[in-house]
Amino acid sequence: MARKAIVDRNTVLQLLKEGKTSQSIASQFGVSRQAIDLHRKEFMRTGLLPAVGIAPLSITTSTPIPSTATLLDSSKQIVTTIKPQEISLDQMIDLFTKAFAALKRLPELEAEVIKFRNEHEGLLQQIAQLEEREQKRKEQETRWLQAQNQDNAKS
Repeated sequence: MARKAIVDRNTVLQLLKEGKTSQSIASQFGVSRQAIDLHRKEFMRTGLLPAVGIAPLSITTSTPIPSTATLLDSSKQIVTTIKPQEISLDQMIDLFTKAFAALKRLPELEAEVIKFRNEHEGLLQQIAQLEEREQKRKEQETRWLQAQNQDNAKS
């Protein structure tokens, strides 16, 4: 069973408020940086420690958009404004980690999209064949009914 180190939460809070790093506090108490980071997150969640804020970020790209898009301005630019209220460095790192993990999955997802697209095209061909068969069946039925009506008219 792992040993649990005991730290004075009030001291950790005070050191964090003074701007000390998690690593320096961890070495002072003989615990891991992650242990101090857990305390930091808890303090921020409960409001005892203010989250480190960053300035709003506005990103504008001039990627051309197909003319079918109707929710764009006349310059046809994608405008994204990111305004995090209070986001900590830890939260930002978590976001970057998740973003890179998602990027790693792109080839897998692209292959899956290609597979589904091929299946979709195959199904569309099957539907077209079934519709063509149905049309031929209706034409045959119509000719048969006409032949029956002509036979009844002759009798």
